[in-house]
Amino acid sequence: MDTVTTQTISFINIKAMRTLRDKKTFCLTLIILCILLLAAAALWIQLRSSQQDGAAGKTAAIYQDGKLLRRIPLGDDVEDTYTIESSDGGSNTIQIKDGKIGIIDADCPDRLCVEMGMISSTAYPISCLPHKLVIQIEAKDENKEDPPVDALTQ
Repeated sequence: MDTVTTQTISFINIKAMRTLRDKKTFCLTLIILCILLLAAAALWIQLRSSQQDGAAGKTAAIYQDGKLLRRIPLGDDVEDTYTIESSDGGSNTIQIKDGKIGIIDADCPDRLCVEMGMISSTAYPISCLPHKLVIQIEAKDENKEDPPVDALTQ
Protein backbone atom coordinates (compact mmCIF):
# COMPACT_ATOMS: atom_id res chain seq x y z
CA MET A 1 0.00 0.00 0.00
CA ASP A 2 2.86 2.33 0.71
CA THR A 3 4.20 1.85 -2.78
CA VAL A 4 0.90 2.81 -4.39
CA THR A 5 0.57 5.86 -2.17
CA THR A 6 4.15 6.92 -2.92
CA GLN A 7 3.61 6.48 -6.66
CA THR A 8 0.36 8.44 -6.50
CA ILE A 9 2.04 11.26 -4.59
CA SER A 10 4.95 11.27 -7.05
CA PHE A 11 2.53 11.40 -9.98
CA ILE A 12 0.65 14.28 -8.35
CA ASN A 13 3.94 16.14 -7.73
CA ILE A 14 5.03 15.65 -11.34
CA LYS A 15 1.65 16.83 -12.58
CA ALA A 16 1.80 19.87 -10.27
CA MET A 17 5.31 20.71 -11.47
CA ARG A 18 4.23 20.48 -15.12
CA THR A 19 1.26 22.74 -14.39
CA LEU A 20 3.52 25.21 -12.59
CA ARG A 21 6.03 25.12 -15.46
CA ASP A 22 3.21 25.68 -17.98
CA LYS A 23 1.94 28.65 -15.94
CA LYS A 24 5.45 30.16 -15.83
CA THR A 25 5.86 29.69 -19.57
CA PHE A 26 2.46 31.25 -20.20
CA CYS A 27 3.25 34.24 -17.96
CA LEU A 28 6.65 34.74 -19.58
CA THR A 29 5.11 34.56 -23.05
CA LEU A 30 2.42 37.05 -22.02
CA ILE A 31 5.03 39.47 -20.63
CA ILE A 32 7.10 39.27 -23.82
CA LEU A 33 4.02 39.89 -25.97
CA CYS A 34 3.07 42.91 -23.85
CA ILE A 35 6.57 44.36 -24.20
CA LEU A 36 6.48 43.86 -27.98
CA LEU A 37 3.05 45.46 -28.16
CA LEU A 38 4.20 48.48 -26.16
CA ALA A 39 7.31 48.85 -28.33
CA ALA A 40 5.20 48.71 -31.49
CA ALA A 41 2.79 51.30 -30.08
CA ALA A 42 5.68 53.62 -29.15
CA LEU A 43 7.17 53.29 -32.63
CA TRP A 44 3.79 53.98 -34.25
CA ILE A 45 3.30 57.09 -32.10
CA GLN A 46 6.80 58.33 -32.96
CA LEU A 47 6.27 57.86 -36.68
CA ARG A 48 2.81 59.39 -36.50
CA SER A 49 4.08 62.49 -34.71
CA SER A 50 6.92 62.98 -37.20
CA GLN A 51 4.56 62.70 -40.17
CA GLN A 52 1.81 65.24 -39.80
CA ASP A 53 -1.20 65.09 -42.09
CA GLY A 54 -0.60 67.12 -45.24
CA ALA A 55 2.13 69.67 -45.72
CA ALA A 56 0.33 72.56 -44.05
CA GLY A 57 2.55 74.36 -41.60
CA LYS A 58 5.74 72.67 -42.79
CA THR A 59 8.77 74.42 -44.12
CA ALA A 60 11.96 73.11 -45.67
CA ALA A 61 15.17 74.63 -44.39
CA ILE A 62 18.11 74.43 -46.78
CA TYR A 63 21.54 74.60 -45.16
CA GLN A 64 24.91 74.73 -46.84
CA ASP A 65 28.14 74.49 -44.90
CA GLY A 66 26.10 74.90 -41.69
CA LYS A 67 24.49 78.19 -42.77
CA LEU A 68 20.81 78.60 -43.49
CA LEU A 69 20.37 79.53 -47.16
CA ARG A 70 16.58 79.73 -47.25
CA ARG A 71 13.32 78.48 -45.79
CA ILE A 72 10.71 77.34 -48.23
CA PRO A 73 7.09 76.78 -47.19
CA LEU A 74 5.79 73.41 -48.34
CA GLY A 75 2.24 73.21 -49.51
CA ASP A 76 0.28 71.15 -51.95
CA ASP A 77 -0.01 74.14 -54.28
CA VAL A 78 3.72 75.05 -54.25
CA GLU A 79 5.81 73.97 -57.22
CA ASP A 80 9.29 75.35 -57.76
CA THR A 81 12.84 74.39 -58.69
CA TYR A 82 16.02 75.87 -57.23
CA THR A 83 19.65 75.37 -58.14
CA ILE A 84 22.12 75.68 -55.28
CA GLU A 85 25.76 76.29 -56.22
CA SER A 86 28.44 75.03 -53.83
CA SER A 87 31.79 76.64 -53.09
CA ASP A 88 33.64 73.85 -54.93
CA GLY A 89 31.81 74.64 -58.18
CA GLY A 90 29.23 71.85 -57.93
CA SER A 91 25.49 72.26 -57.92
CA ASN A 92 22.30 70.62 -56.67
CA THR A 93 18.89 71.08 -58.28
CA ILE A 94 16.10 71.04 -55.71
CA GLN A 95 12.45 70.50 -56.61
CA ILE A 96 9.35 71.25 -54.54
CA LYS A 97 6.17 69.52 -55.65
CA ASP A 98 2.99 68.20 -53.99
CA GLY A 99 4.14 69.18 -50.50
CA LYS A 100 7.45 67.33 -50.87
CA ILE A 101 11.02 68.44 -51.49
CA GLY A 102 13.97 66.59 -52.95
CA ILE A 103 17.16 66.85 -54.92
CA ILE A 104 16.45 65.85 -58.51
CA ASP A 105 19.92 66.47 -59.96
CA ALA A 106 23.41 66.81 -58.56
CA ASP A 107 26.90 66.65 -59.98
CA CYS A 108 28.45 65.01 -56.93
CA PRO A 109 30.23 61.70 -57.56
CA ASP A 110 27.96 59.36 -55.59
CA ARG A 111 24.54 61.07 -56.17
CA LEU A 112 23.17 59.58 -52.95
CA CYS A 113 21.26 62.80 -52.35
CA VAL A 114 19.29 62.24 -55.57
CA GLU A 115 18.59 58.62 -54.61
CA MET A 116 17.05 59.74 -51.29
CA GLY A 117 14.00 60.88 -53.25
CA MET A 118 11.33 63.36 -52.26
CA ILE A 119 10.58 63.83 -48.56
CA SER A 120 7.75 65.40 -46.61
CA SER A 121 8.51 64.00 -43.16
CA THR A 122 10.53 65.55 -40.37
CA ALA A 123 11.94 62.10 -39.60
CA TYR A 124 15.15 62.43 -41.62
CA PRO A 125 16.86 65.08 -43.75
CA ILE A 126 18.31 64.90 -47.24
CA SER A 127 22.03 65.51 -47.28
CA CYS A 128 24.68 65.90 -49.94
CA LEU A 129 28.02 65.52 -48.20
CA PRO A 130 30.30 66.51 -51.12
CA HIS A 131 28.46 69.83 -51.48
CA LYS A 132 27.82 70.23 -47.72
CA LEU A 133 24.08 70.63 -48.35
CA VAL A 134 21.30 69.58 -45.95
CA ILE A 135 17.54 69.87 -46.45
CA GLN A 136 15.52 69.50 -43.25
CA ILE A 137 11.72 69.54 -42.97
CA GLU A 138 10.49 71.57 -40.02
CA ALA A 139 6.94 71.41 -38.70
CA LYS A 140 5.60 74.74 -37.52
CA ASP A 141 4.19 74.69 -34.02
CA GLU A 142 1.84 77.60 -33.43
CA ASN A 143 1.99 77.15 -29.64
CA LYS A 144 5.75 77.40 -29.55
CA GLU A 145 7.42 80.79 -29.56
CA ASP A 146 10.78 81.36 -31.19
CA PRO A 147 13.53 81.18 -28.58
CA PRO A 148 15.38 84.40 -27.86
CA VAL A 149 18.74 84.87 -29.56
CA ASP A 150 21.65 84.79 -27.18
CA ALA A 151 25.43 85.10 -27.60
CA LEU A 152 25.84 81.40 -28.42
CA THR A 153 23.25 81.26 -31.19
CA GLN A 154 24.21 84.48 -32.97
